[in-house]
Amino acid sequence: MSEWTRTTLDQLVKLRRGHDLPTTSRNPGNVPVVGAAGPSGFHDTAIVKAPGVVVGRAGASMGHATYCGEDFWPLNTSLYVTDFLGNDPRFVYHLLGEIDFSGYNSGAAQPMLNRNYITKIPISLPDPDEQRSIAAVLGALDDKIAVNERIAATYEQLLQCRFAELGLGDEPDGESEMPITDLIAFGPKLGKPAAAEPVYVDMAALQTSRAGIPSWTRREPKSGPRFMNGDTLMARITPCLENGKTGYVNFMEDGEIGVGSTEFIVLRSLPGVPSELSYFLARDPRFREHAIRNMVGSSGRQRVSAADASNYSVRSPDTEQLAAFGKEASAAFAHMKSLESESRTLATLRDTLLPQLMSGRIRVKDAEKIVEDHV
Repeated sequence: MSEWTRTTLDQLVKLRRGHDLPTTSRNPGNVPVVGAAGPSGFHDTAIVKAPGVVVGRAGASMGHATYCGEDFWPLNTSLYVTDFLGNDPRFVYHLLGEIDFSGYNSGAAQPMLNRNYITKIPISLPDPDEQRSIAAVLGALDDKIAVNERIAATYEQLLQCRFAELGLGDEPDGESEMPITDLIAFGPKLGKPAAAEPVYVDMAALQTSRAGIPSWTRREPKSGPRFMNGDTLMARITPCLENGKTGYVNFMEDGEIGVGSTEFIVLRSLPGVPSELSYFLARDPRFREHAIRNMVGSSGRQRVSAADASNYSVRSPDTEQLAAFGKEASAAFAHMKSLESESRTLATLRDTLLPQLMSGRIRVKDAEKIVEDHV
């Protein structure tokens, strides 16, 4: 590490607090709005040019780093880089992500990062050429993961169009109306998990716009809805329901039973109905409006019950169209599952190499050989 320089954070970047932009003030657009935990919506105006790096300033995501490859708007829950001081932006992103900011918490009621208190955090910094080489190795893994995510997102957009063609999102008329419970069960019963520590999925694992459930744990079974492969998990509590937290279960062994947060509703397609239909129903705007409208409870802790969510009618779908949807959805979800598995492997490799590269314990040439076998 003789060519690495011991220095401080203020020699790496200059940081500034982000800017307020409530959801009510956002206009339709494709400019990412980036907060403490990462992207949190879109706007029509960017105030920071790419490439950029954002670090969580407040809350549970304090210290979380986000790389921005396109112009963006950083929220006031974050700090963003205004000057990279000649350092490579992607290297900066990885280095900031490796720093443990927990010891610099200046908050009382909630975690808070003050940019003036972190300037003298000690770091090791290689020369710009080495920075770019390190960033390229890690970027190859990040880019492959991003490609997989774009493919999966395209699949979902296509299948949402196919779901719309079924007419289940339209207001039913008298002749074609049927209860959704003729197609999907809400809160179906399952026996006790056989495993001593079954799969457990918490609310944080669900995504707001994607079917995949990228992470889960195992723990002793406690209270919570039970699920199996082919089920859909939908958040029932505010603001997670409004934010769209929903996931499709396809990562367990056949017959395995998992347990989820008590704030989930489990949806399961009935026999003969494509299992993926439950997921696209849970994403359907008209159904979500129905679920949100039926929430009850005190402000900030409102929930919808499975019974109230299931009190919903749809147009009866054409049998042949429904079967064609199921065939297409099954093939797409199988490919999406393989992409998600590959991305988890790549992410594990990246996370293994990251601290070693960022500390100089492994050289770029050695890391490149490892990465070549995976991308």
